[in-house]
Amino acid sequence: MNRIKLIEQLIHFNEMVIFYPKLRRFYKNYLKHTRPVIVDVGANNGQTIDFFLGVRNDAVIHAFEPNKNLYAKLVKRYAANPNVHIYNLGVSNTTGKLVFNEAVMDTTSTFEELNMDSAYLKQKSKILGVAPQDIIKESYEVDVTTLHQFITSKGIDKIDVLKIDTEGHEYKCLQGLFNDLPNYNAGIIQLEQHHDDMYANKISEEEIAALLKDNGYGLYKRIRHGFGGIDEVLYKQ
Repeated sequence: MNRIKLIEQLIHFNEMVIFYPKLRRFYKNYLKHTRPVIVDVGANNGQTIDFFLGVRNDAVIHAFEPNKNLYAKLVKRYAANPNVHIYNLGVSNTTGKLVFNEAVMDTTSTFEELNMDSAYLKQKSKILGVAPQDIIKESYEVDVTTLHQFITSKGIDKIDVLKIDTEGHEYKCLQGLFNDLPNYNAGIIQLEQHHDDMYANKISEEEIAALLKDNGYGLYKRIRHGFGGIDEVLYKQ
C-alpha cells in the first residue's frame, strides 16, 4: 500500500503544480463578482472544497462523498466552517441505493463496473502493483440521490459551479439533474473527462456533450491535467 500512497502523493503534487493554477486563474475571474454556491459531486479528500475556498473563502459548498470513511474525515475537517455542508450520499439518476466500488486508490472509486479487458486498466494495475481484479478492494451499498431531488429539497435557486467527478458515472448524474429540471441554470458544469476504456458501460464524450447541448449548455473551456490523458471540461449556458 505504500506504493499506492506514493503514487497518490505524486499525482497530488502534479495537480498542484500544473492543473490547479490554470483552473484557479479561470475561477478567480469568473467568480469575482458573486458569493458562489458550489456543488461538489465526488468530494474525495476535499481537494475541490479547498480549491474553491482558496478562490473565494466565503463560498457556500455542498459536497457529496459516498465513501463512509472519507465522509467522516471531511465532516471533522470542515466542522468549523458553517458554509461547507457534507453529505454521505452518492449522486445518480435515481434515488435509493447503489453498489459503490471502493478502489485501492480512493480517488478512482466508482459506481461503474470495470472493463476487465481494458488495456488501460491492465496498465494502471501494473503501475499500482495490484492485479486488475484487485483494483476494487470492497463493494457495498450506499444511499444515492439525484441532483433534482437535492436541489428541490434544499430550496437552492442557483448554483454557480456544479463539479462532477464520479469516475465514469457523470452522465447518470446529469440525467438526475436534467430529467426533472430541464435547462436548470447551474452556471458552470465542470466534468473530469477520461480518454480510456476503463469502464464497461462507458458513455462517450459526444453523448455527454449532446445531453448538455439539449439542455442549453455548450463547451466553454477545456483544461488539461498534468497526467493520464485527462481533461477538465467546463460547460456553460
